[in-house]
Formats: sequence, C-alpha cells, structure tokens
Amino acid sequence: SSGINAEYGAKTNIENLFGACMPHMEGPELNRWKTLIKSGKRIDLHEQLGITFSSYLQALGIDMVTPDKVAENVYKILYAIPKKLTETQSFYATNEKTQITKMVAGMRQTILKTIEAKLHKMKTNEEELEPTDMLGHLIEANKAKDGLQLEEGETAEEQLEFVVDDVLTVFLVMDNLVKQISMLFLVLSEYPKIQDTLFAELRTKEIKTFEDLNNLSYTEKCLLECLRMQPALTRGIRVLSEQGAQRLGPYALTNNRARILFSEYVMHHNPKYWKEPQIFNPDRWQEGFTPEPFSYMPFWVGARGCIGKHMAMMMMKLTLSVLAKNFDLQPDFDQEKAPAPSQEYAVLRIHNIVNMYVTPCA
Repeated sequence: SSGINAEYGAKTNIENLFGACMPHMEGPELNRWKTLIKSGKRIDLHEQLGITFSSYLQALGIDMVTPDKVAENVYKILYAIPKKLTETQSFYATNEKTQITKMVAGMRQTILKTIEAKLHKMKTNEEELEPTDMLGHLIEANKAKDGLQLEEGETAEEQLEFVVDDVLTVFLVMDNLVKQISMLFLVLSEYPKIQDTLFAELRTKEIKTFEDLNNLSYTEKCLLECLRMQPALTRGIRVLSEQGAQRLGPYALTNNRARILFSEYVMHHNPKYWKEPQIFNPDRWQEGFTPEPFSYMPFWVGARGCIGKHMAMMMMKLTLSVLAKNFDLQPDFDQEKAPAPSQEYAVLRIHNIVNMYVTPCA
C-alpha cells in the first residue's frame, strides 16, 4: 500500500471485495440516499449508515434479510449486552434477556437456512467460488479449519455453528464501522477547517479503481485519528494461560487463569505516547510515523487482531467518498440532547442521536 500507514491501509487481497462494493455504493445505495434526501432532510446518521453498511453484505453474497432489519437488530444487540465497567448486574439476569435472546435465535436460524442453501449450491456447482462471495469463503475457511461436512446423523445446526457465528460477527462488525463514521462527523463538528480539507480531498479525488483509494491520504489520516480518539472497542480482557509465576510490570501473577483487563481508549490517550492526546490532529499521521507498540490498537494486535481491518478501511473510505461527492452534510444536533461518546462500555456508544442535515451537492 502507498497509504500513510501500510499496517492499516488497504491491501490488494481486498481488491475483489472493492470491485463488488463500488458499483453497489454508486448504484442502488446512492439511489436510496438520493430518494431519502431529495431537496434536503435531517437524518439520523447512525441509522442511515447502518443500512448502508448492512447493504454492503448483500453485494458480498450475504443476502438473507433486508439491510434495515439487520441494522436495527444489531443496534439492539449492541445496545443491550455491553454494560458499564462498574455495573455488577449481568445482562443475563434481566428481563431484557428474553427479548434479545429470542431475536438472536431468530437471526441465527435465518443465517443457518441461508448457509444450508449456499452449501447445497456449492455441492452441485463445480465452479470455483467468486472472489466476492464472502459467505462461500466463510464456509470454505471453516471447512479447512474444522473439517466441516454435512454427514448423515448429525444436525446441520451443530456442524454449521461456527459459520453462523462468523456471519453474525460480520453483522456486528458492520455496526462498529457505522459508529466510527458517525463519530468522525461528531468530532469534525468541532473542527470545521479539518472537515473542509477532508471534503475537498474526497470531492476532487476520483475513485474508479481499488488503487485509487490510496490517493485519499488525508481521509486515511482522519480515520486513523478518529480510531485513536474514539476506538470502537474501548477495553478488552485477556486470560493468562502459561503456568508459573509471570510478571506484568511491577506485578507478580501466580494464577495461571488471571484475567487481565486492558483499555485501548486509555492507551490511545496516554500522553507518554501521544502529544496532546485530547486534540483531534490528523497531521500526526505523517508518512513514516509509527505508533509505539501496543499504544495504538483499534483493531487489536497480534494473533487476536481483527483480520477484517483492511476491509473496514476500504469500506469507510469508499462510503465517505461517494457521500461527499453527492451531498453536503452539516451537523444539526439537538441542543438539549447533544450527541456525545461514552467510554463506560466495552463497545463505543454514542449517547443521543447524531442528526445531520443533508442536502444534494449543487
């Protein structure tokens, strides 16, 4: 990649996915936005972006329910389950569990039926999978890893459990991208000059091929900086698995099942590693800049790092490019209920609606 940071930039193995997402975003999805906006409209940005990113999955072969329904269900799941760090009552001990559990079970059944239909088609079709067939490749990946096969006497649900998990995870990850772009516009409302520079690039750089995304250097800086200031995942847990005493800084860990809580948000705002960490400064991401190890991990790092980070960057750049070329987006927040991020939960949550007034470009 010729982008600012090759680690988080687009990789060529995402080129085929871009080839499916690009005509979808410039075609049916852009038409949906144009129909929605017409001459101008105040919108809930998270809601509309939720539909956009869920619709990408249709273009990639995961087509089972309408994008608006996927976005609605995923929002409900992520709003209900992650609790505050200081909250002791488990979600699973509440009345809310019944409703959410039933909804998730329904989603899993719908996903399962789609996978079964796909498996049948794969068995009767000797041709190789299309590079953009995400569902087919998720099935193949689980075959390679777990020897997945439908044998008589075993239920499909037991055998395909991991594939269903993978598809449901993809749905949930799409909402993280929605939050990230919503958060970007929320931050930019305080930095209008940066927004002007960002939109100038997005509107003047033509994106026709996958390689063209590398020309969005300032866009990439803004996304990297937004991921630093407001990462989609604010904290995580690791369990010590090695036997014997281990040291974590000044602490001795003798229990081989010790649970270690860490926070991406805290590391991303540590003044030891970041100059003026509370300031949104895309220019800190100059060519050649590399954060200190483990000081920047919006997609986590190591063996547990997010394998979809390159696809995420591709989709966010593409979405911003198409929207900026066709619309003006201005903040139109409720003064009494202004949107604000919360780091109290394991997943980034934005309190109140990120309303934007959107008009077609002249």
